[in-house]
Amino acid sequence: MNPRPLKDLADIVRSKNAGPYRITFDILFKDKARYEAVRDTGAINPASVAAAYGIDVAQISSFFEIDMANAIKITIKRPRAQGSAGDGDMYGCQHHVPLMRIDIPAS
Repeated sequence: MNPRPLKDLADIVRSKNAGPYRITFDILFKDKARYEAVRDTGAINPASVAAAYGIDVAQISSFFEIDMANAIKITIKRPRAQGSAGDGDMYGCQHHVPLMRIDIPAS
């Protein structure tokens, strides 16, 4: 089978502010089996997230797989401080698209 983008497997992929200098991402699954299948591929990891955003892995301030919630939570440093000149997304809610495009290998 061919790899599928995360957007085809996760129920919710979203981003939001985590203060003026961070953006946090939530990847949520309704189904535990789908969550575990994606988690177990290891395709979503700090290195793949950094590559998707064209940032250094050091810009990722946290990465958690939360089994109880069928979720993966990632926080990165904002490219620009919230509300500063050039900030095109004051609420941080439109940064999730590159994450949705990460390919997940077939399990």
